[in-house]
This record gives sequence, structure tokens and C-alpha cells, in this order.
Amino acid sequence: MDLFLSVLASSLIFVLFRSFPTWKIDTLQAVIANYFVAFACGIFLFHDNIPASDTLEIGLPFALLCGILFISLFILMGLSSQKNGVSTTSISVKMSMALSVILVLLINHTPLAWTNVIPLVAAIVGVFLVSFSKQVNNQSNGILWMLLVLFFGSAGLDLVLYFTNARWLPNGFHDGVFAALGFLMAGIMGLGYFIIKRIQGRINFDRRSWFGGIILGIPNYFSIYLLVKSYNTLDLDPHQILSIANVGVVIFTAILGLSLFKEKFTTQKTIGLILCLAALGFSIGFR
Repeated sequence: MDLFLSVLASSLIFVLFRSFPTWKIDTLQAVIANYFVAFACGIFLFHDNIPASDTLEIGLPFALLCGILFISLFILMGLSSQKNGVSTTSISVKMSMALSVILVLLINHTPLAWTNVIPLVAAIVGVFLVSFSKQVNNQSNGILWMLLVLFFGSAGLDLVLYFTNARWLPNGFHDGVFAALGFLMAGIMGLGYFIIKRIQGRINFDRRSWFGGIILGIPNYFSIYLLVKSYNTLDLDPHQILSIANVGVVIFTAILGLSLFKEKFTTQKTIGLILCLAALGFSIGFR
């Protein structure tokens, strides 16, 4: 259930980003506000689990690393969703699954058995078919550069979240508190960036955008917290959790893009969706 709710929350993030231009919301300001809201969610829910100061100090560098990845990828994801559409952005973010899953398999010395390879291949092909469109071929170099950064950066974030939880954090460091600290770091860096741009006269404070960040922050917190929690609660290998999470978001964003934004759902996407569903079933069935 935790992983399923994480997928739902992540899918909602894409929908909100796609809706921001319609609501006349500035992505940067909404993203900054969202991180402080996400931090508040974590502290409110898990204030009794805040570790001692010496333990807290051990986790801060990893929270800072996550914060850097959070703010940079989140802003880029928001801009790309508006310029390229939900599906095109989804392919850059979620195709990174292949890189992160393969690296987790290699680092953990997991044998590349057919039960690992078949769902991974099905997922890669399925995600590609669901998300790819001719629009990608027609993008400028700047847009393609954003897509590449999203691809490698998203894979890096997946690995950092997994290894921080599995190997780097001391015992007793609550998942919810760690997620909250990561969001706080991202919020502080984002606020500093906003202040600099405000002093330079390149941006104006927009109350509507900060309110949009409040709406965004709640699903953002739970998308990360529930994913990290899944590594400890689910009877699945880490590479299976990564696959299910990424493929699940692609499936939901494709369906939401069709129903809410009238994005085209071609035969290609239908075949891709079937392959994604097959990969999900295969990953869950072979533990």
C-alpha cells in the first residue's frame, strides 16, 4: 500500500505541474514553497521520532545531498512538463529507471537471472512506448539538454535515496524525519536563489504561486517518504521497488494525461501500457 500511494502522489505532482500555467502559477516560487510545506508535514507527523543531535548530525550531509537533487530536478521537471507535456517529461524521468535498477543490481551483486531481466526489458520498452512521441525529435537543443539532465539526475536521486536508507543512515533514523530534512535543505537553497533573483529585480513575489506550492508540498512529501519507507516494509528486492515505482508513475501519468489534458492515446501507447502492466505483474509475482 505504501508503494501504491507513493505512485499516486508522484503522478499527482505531474498533473499539478501541467496545471500551473492555466492557474498562472510561477513554477519556481511554487517549488520553493512546496519544500517548506513538505518539511512541515514530516515534522508534524514524526516530531516524536526526531533523533538525538549526534545522530542528527550524521544524517545532515545526506539530507543536503538529497536537497540539492530535489530542488534542481523538481524545477527542471516542472519547466519540462510545461514545455514538453506530461508524457515527454515522464520519459526522461522514468527511463532513468533502467540506469538506476541496473546499477543497484550490480552494486548488490544480484545475479542477472531471467526473472530480473524480463520485467526490466518489458518495463523499458513499455515506458518508452507510453511516453515517446514525435515531439521529442522536434525539440531544440536546450530542451534535449533538459531531458538528459532529468534522465541522469533522476537515476542519481533514486540511488541516493536507496543507499542513504539502506547503508548510510544510522539505525533509528526515521524515514519520515530524513525526508523532512531533505526537503528543508531544498527549501533553504531555493529560498536563497529566490532572494538573489528578487534583489536583481528579475522576479516578483506572487502570492498565488506560493499558495500553489502549499498544494504541491503535501503529495511531494508523501511521494518520497512512502517510497523510502517501502524499502523497509515491502517483501521485495530494491530493484523491484524501483521498477514498480517508476513504471507505476508512467502508467498513471499516461492515463491522467489522456483523461485530464486530452493527450493522444495511440496504438503505440496502448501497447506500451500493456507491457508496463505486464512488467509490474512480473516484478510483484517473482520475489
